[in-house]
Amino acid sequence: MKKKIVAIVLIAIIAAGAAFTYKSGILGNISSGSDDSSQIYVTPLADIMGEGSSYTPDVFMGVVEGQESTSITKSSERELDQIFVAEGDSVSEGTPLFSYKTDALEAEIVQYGFDIEGYNLSIENSNRQIAKLKSDIEKIKGQTEKDKNEKEDLQNQITGLTTDIAITNNSIEQTQAKIDENKKKINNSTVNSSVAGTITKVADDTNPYTTDGAFITILASKEMRVKGQINEQNVWAINVGEPVTLRSRVDSTKTWSGTIDKIDTESKQDNSQDMYGGGSSENNSTKYPFYITLDSSEDLMMGQHLYIEIGQTDAPEIDFSDGTYLYDYYIAYDEDGNPFVWADNKGKLVKKPIELGEYHEEQMVYQITGIDKDTKLAYPMEDYSEGMKTVLGVEGQ
Repeated sequence: MKKKIVAIVLIAIIAAGAAFTYKSGILGNISSGSDDSSQIYVTPLADIMGEGSSYTPDVFMGVVEGQESTSITKSSERELDQIFVAEGDSVSEGTPLFSYKTDALEAEIVQYGFDIEGYNLSIENSNRQIAKLKSDIEKIKGQTEKDKNEKEDLQNQITGLTTDIAITNNSIEQTQAKIDENKKKINNSTVNSSVAGTITKVADDTNPYTTDGAFITILASKEMRVKGQINEQNVWAINVGEPVTLRSRVDSTKTWSGTIDKIDTESKQDNSQDMYGGGSSENNSTKYPFYITLDSSEDLMMGQHLYIEIGQTDAPEIDFSDGTYLYDYYIAYDEDGNPFVWADNKGKLVKKPIELGEYHEEQMVYQITGIDKDTKLAYPMEDYSEGMKTVLGVEGQ
């Protein structure tokens, strides 16, 4: 049962990716010079099936990413001066990212200086008045009721002036703190990167903030990890600390090892629409990312797609090199029930009929005829029509 469930999760991940590619039109940006936002992602059959490899069902899709993203915020109280980086730039620790204007801060410092001078003059004047009042008190030698009242009045004036001096000294301290704060802001007017990595987002006038409220986002490149995805009903199928094998989707002989170090059930993605035609709750369930720490990232690239092979299975393996095989979720059927695939033909999407041979239920794979391993296929979607433009996925380039 576990094998079947994990295979279903694999379908969901691929289907969600296909729907996102088609609906968002992101891949339209790959083909320059085209205004069509509905280009369809196609992948060679050999890459889909992992040419020359054997398949077991405890497999997920994964993508190589940086260990973490660092978000740089911008003060809403300060005016931006210059931006020194752009999306796609590589930065190292300490690289200047952007700067604030300092003219207003410098003008404030000058004004604060004048304020402090005024406060000091006020204190000097109060001290002179206190000295005179004390002198006047000393001149009163008599002990009459009038003399006592006069002394008391003079002493009250001294007390009031002393209080004024204390208040003014406090104002000086507060103003000096503002000067120090402005000087600190001026010295820190250039914001530098705290990590080495790649700039993935810079806010602008049309998109003033990134999704997390950051001004600049940096994908750290010091270390790599692999990100997979699983749904809420099957999250029990994997465990933190479980070893995995990462296999190249292009060259099955290239593998890397790692360990699941986090299953992030806090960062969920709700999928309210069934991406591949069914109506089961599994397909509509919440998806959670999980992360793999690599034992070594040698020869891996950011954004590279991998197969994540987890645990052991007793399902029979299929050697894809002895014929042409295809996962059943890549197969569509016409109104008469005849099987076909959506394929690329010189940059256009076409239907290609196929014949189905032996079906391997555990792996959800058909042996087929009618196409070869170089045929480029798209994941079937209801909105497809022949003639749509196609674009080759990164793994197939």
